Amino acid sequence: MILKEKITAKFMRGLTTAFAITCFIAFSGMMETGAVTQNPDHSRQIATKLKERKSGIEGVAARAKIGRDVMWREPVDIKSRDLFYGIGGRKGAPDPSTAFTFVKHSESGTQKKFTVKDARGHEWTVKFGREARPETVSSRIVWAVGYHTDQDYFVRQARIVGKENINARDVRFERRDDGFEEDGNWSWKENPFVGTRELQGLKILMALLKNWDVKSGNNEIARQVRGNRQGRRIYYVSDLGASLGQTGTWVHKIPLFGDLPASYGFAASKAKGDPEAFADEKFIKGVEDGKVIFYFGRARGRSMLKDISVADARWMSGLLGQLSNKQLSDAVRAGGYEGPEAALYVRVLRARINQLRNLKSDTRTAYLKH
Repeated sequence: MILKEKITAKFMRGLTTAFAITCFIAFSGMMETGAVTQNPDHSRQIATKLKERKSGIEGVAARAKIGRDVMWREPVDIKSRDLFYGIGGRKGAPDPSTAFTFVKHSESGTQKKFTVKDARGHEWTVKFGREARPETVSSRIVWAVGYHTDQDYFVRQARIVGKENINARDVRFERRDDGFEEDGNWSWKENPFVGTRELQGLKILMALLKNWDVKSGNNEIARQVRGNRQGRRIYYVSDLGASLGQTGTWVHKIPLFGDLPASYGFAASKAKGDPEAFADEKFIKGVEDGKVIFYFGRARGRSMLKDISVADARWMSGLLGQLSNKQLSDAVRAGGYEGPEAALYVRVLRARINQLRNLKSDTRTAYLKH
């Protein structure tokens, strides 16, 4: 009885903590949107901002002509793109046969990170933990259909020397000196591409890859500082680590718990890079009033995906559909997945691409799996 009471008490403490965190998140969101306010001036300010946002959409085409703000470029070579090495190519890959010099610890994100320098003088951010593999795979697929990504590589083993001497295993290397500099963040609701199929296509990719951590802090603006397109600003998703797993559990169906991270609670290991969890979670619920209804456990993701049209889905499926099974397999292998796990990822990705392609705008369609 004493053991049972201790377990029960521990469970209740965890549940209480989760409830407190969720209430804080919910209240903060209400304050941000103006849902909780007794100040009329604040309400007028919110209304003004909404009006400005609406008028700002009309200027998207004009800004796009300038060529300074970019989200997507047509991948004319999509069928021949190398999805094993990705945007950085074979020549850009780190060389694990030589030692890397420790530079400093990185404080960003939730995963352990180091900055290191290789023998050629290139700097890399090394990420440890469960995100290393799914982030590498996801970056390949996102880049394949025309979106910018970081130069990410999954490395089985790397020797780091200097102030820290580490034999790193199963880590992600991200090139730092790649010709771009950070120029701020952007949100899914406020950016120069609201209302465009390019933005909608990027949202669809997040649903396809089950990337549940779609916060603004993971969306970066990269300003190009080298090359013939110097000065342009690229809007992209800079952190794809919380992908290729499940986006939520039964916990996220409880009121006020819907926006907890998918990695919270009893199934944390299934939230990132779990092939079986990825395969078991549904992909598309159906179509209603011309809008695609995606299955997404976390509330934040559902909100982001609520305005995707069938036309948007077909456009993206037209790009993804050009990828061969070999290319999908190369992308999965780039993240270190092999054998049955790799085969499962390829099979599910292909099935979901076909679902996007076969959507019909005039019917309600229900899917039971994938």
